[in-house]
Amino acid sequence: MSIVDKIYQDNISITEEELLEKIIDTEELSALDFWLLPQYVFDEWRKKHDYPRILDNFKRRLPRFEEWMKTFELTDEILMDGYISNFLRFKYTEIKKDHIFHLVKVTYQGKTKHQVWYSYDKNSLHNENEVTYEYVRNFQSYFEWCELNKVDRYEIKVDKYYQAYENEEVYYNFDLRLIKMGRIEPPINGLNQILRQKKIEFVNISGLKLNDKISNNRSIEFIFCVCDNITCKHLHTHFFTFDNSSVRNLNITNSEISNWKFINSTTNGRIKDSLIKNTRIWGGNFTPIFENSEPENIGVWYKNLKHSPNFDRTYRNLYKAHTEIGNYKEANKFKISELDFKRKQAKGFWNNASWLIDKYFWGYGREPKKIIIFTFSTILLFCIIYSLISNQLIPKEIHLTLNWAEKILYSLYSSVVTFVTLGFSDVYPNTGFAKLLVSIEAIIGALSLGALIVTLTKTKE
Repeated sequence: MSIVDKIYQDNISITEEELLEKIIDTEELSALDFWLLPQYVFDEWRKKHDYPRILDNFKRRLPRFEEWMKTFELTDEILMDGYISNFLRFKYTEIKKDHIFHLVKVTYQGKTKHQVWYSYDKNSLHNENEVTYEYVRNFQSYFEWCELNKVDRYEIKVDKYYQAYENEEVYYNFDLRLIKMGRIEPPINGLNQILRQKKIEFVNISGLKLNDKISNNRSIEFIFCVCDNITCKHLHTHFFTFDNSSVRNLNITNSEISNWKFINSTTNGRIKDSLIKNTRIWGGNFTPIFENSEPENIGVWYKNLKHSPNFDRTYRNLYKAHTEIGNYKEANKFKISELDFKRKQAKGFWNNASWLIDKYFWGYGREPKKIIIFTFSTILLFCIIYSLISNQLIPKEIHLTLNWAEKILYSLYSSVVTFVTLGFSDVYPNTGFAKLLVSIEAIIGALSLGALIVTLTKTKE
């Protein structure tokens, strides 16, 4: 029996302060103990036994880490109280690159905690009931600061030993061993909720087992964690977040999951006979194999985010998954997104020009509407040109009898029959310049009509 479980059995109504007093001096706790601890007690135990090890490792192993702390007047106590991961990771914004975080001290029911906010507006912030807010300062995260100051090799390095075994160990930066919370099923209460939902950072979650129905009322967050070899069988749950984590060899079978988030995380494995819906992917890489599974409402973003240079594999993987279930409309969107990503990685003038033509002419061969728009635009453009030189196209005896409106109609007719290469011979160029224009439009028309046929055969709705 775990230490915490025994304490609860002896006194089910024990307060968090009383529980903390009983376990605070215990240096080693089991995975079950950690899952049973409330967030506050879990955090306080780590402040004494775990967070100091993590900060010591970062100061020794991460370049200029202490310089960054001094620059923004961040102490060990502030980092531990506000969750270390909040001070490390990039700020993820889709529209504008904003490097500034805001440190706020929040007091509630006599307990004070530092929080890291994305944005801060002092005019809209009001103290309410027992909650008070105190603005401390703004700062740049360590990763953002390293990028702006061109600091190399600031990433956290991961080493694993005895992988896929019960005694698997995970180390960050060579000598920081992560505490373990994997290889078990998290304890569930009578309402099918994970008993102590919490924010978890810098933890070895490998081998976690998630089965049956789990009803979460808020997200369980894994940040800078190693979450490899997680197995989900007959799982019905939502609200899981993997942030800057390794989620390799994820195995989901006969399950229905929704509202999972993968933020700058490397994810692979197998999803079999399952429904995956309302899932969001920000950066990283997401390449699990879908077998007889249905992805639904999957959102993918990578702009202003740390992502794999092979991020196009994420789009390609989702394209295949949607194609296999016959959802060709969504599959087409992911294929276009994949090619868009490749286009933006292209280098060289001619290479970029080729990609731009490929995109805007026919949407990489998958958007026939673009060719149709191009067709009508080209016909109208040449119609205008022909109307200016109508005497070089329309036979003289007919041209003299036409008013300006009829000349425009004749020019439009000339442009149409030239573009579709019909050539009825009733309208024909009689000068070298007119012949050149007609030849150009005929070539464009032949290529466009051929491209339209190819696009229609490749696109399924």
